[in-house]
Amino acid sequence: MMRGELQMGEISKQIQSYWNRRSQDFSAVRRKELASRDADAWQSYIMRYLPQGRSLRILDIGTGPGFLAILMARLGHDVTAIDSSTGMIQEACRNAEEYHVSVDFQTGDAQALPFAPASFDVVLSRNLTWNLPDAVKAYRDWYRVLRDGGLLLNFDSDYGPVRFTSAASEEKNIHHDVDSDLIRECESLKDALAISRECRPAWDMYRLQDIGFTDCQCAEDIRPIVHISSSMQYDSAPLFCLSAHKSSLAWTAH
Repeated sequence: MMRGELQMGEISKQIQSYWNRRSQDFSAVRRKELASRDADAWQSYIMRYLPQGRSLRILDIGTGPGFLAILMARLGHDVTAIDSSTGMIQEACRNAEEYHVSVDFQTGDAQALPFAPASFDVVLSRNLTWNLPDAVKAYRDWYRVLRDGGLLLNFDSDYGPVRFTSAASEEKNIHHDVDSDLIRECESLKDALAISRECRPAWDMYRLQDIGFTDCQCAEDIRPIVHISSSMQYDSAPLFCLSAHKSSLAWTAH
């Protein structure tokens, strides 16, 4: 094994361990979000991109406590969701049960998905790629599991310049009650990742096009659309939405 692969494997284990320890408090945030106006706002925003009137095979990558997976299952779609953290998957299963929806939750690696090629109509991801040791490898595998004409929606932020310790210290921030040692650990992990030194989302757009995605578009900050609840104060970084298709056979959403 090459040294770079060993280092990536080690940091992947550290990231997995971190989110296992954060699973319960992070799930509490997402449950609060599911009960807020933000949930309907997110659902409506995603529906803009989807063809209506039929059930889609949707994969939620880095599902965490299952927020996007639950929203899509509520719409009647066939949803599979994956996360590297067993703690997060356990929380996601509980949350889906609470909302009486069926989702196939699995533990797995976002950079090496355990699915056959062309398995899904849609791949979704929220706040994951900033946290990956090799986002390019992940994007390639996401492309692989999409069917021809399939849709990628990636919601993320350029967290590289963000100081988590400063943001979490604000009293109204959703992560204000998280142990300060955990916040510092998260910042240390982030700073060790190569993606934190890239200019995003321009870097992502270039990589997606290089892999073969077409119709690549970016909404650079959707916070005013999906973060509408006054009780939920997030980090100050813009939340971008990247959309792309596996081929030129793009859908027309109605």
